Amino acid sequence: MIRPEDNTKLIGSGQSSTYGAVSAQDVKVWDTETYKQAVYGSSVFHSGDELGSEIAVSCDMCHPRAANTHPETYPKFQPTLGRVALLRDMINWCIEHPVRGKVLAPDDPKMRALESYILAQRKGVALDYGKR
Repeated sequence: MIRPEDNTKLIGSGQSSTYGAVSAQDVKVWDTETYKQAVYGSSVFHSGDELGSEIAVSCDMCHPRAANTHPETYPKFQPTLGRVALLRDMINWCIEHPVRGKVLAPDDPKMRALESYILAQRKGVALDYGKR
């Protein structure tokens, strides 16, 4: 798993009069919680059971290590859906169709974790929304 950005350079800098200065503890919490979310996403991504699959299919069967998911290209028009889609829309399409599970609400912890894992796997790739 790829670690999140190192934010130690922000220690001591001000976030504004509302939030005060960034502490070493702030940076540690940001790193730990972000990493935990991506790790949880990896476990969901690789488990048909976690996805509620009726046929024992998981995301990694089509997308090893989140390959060919291209989260940096969303939002974009998705012909499969016939509309502009967000990454979570395509995650749900895949869960509903190839995986044969139940779609996840946008704030479902599993959805948040899946998005985190997929984005973490593409760390360093430039955003390019709408790219086909």
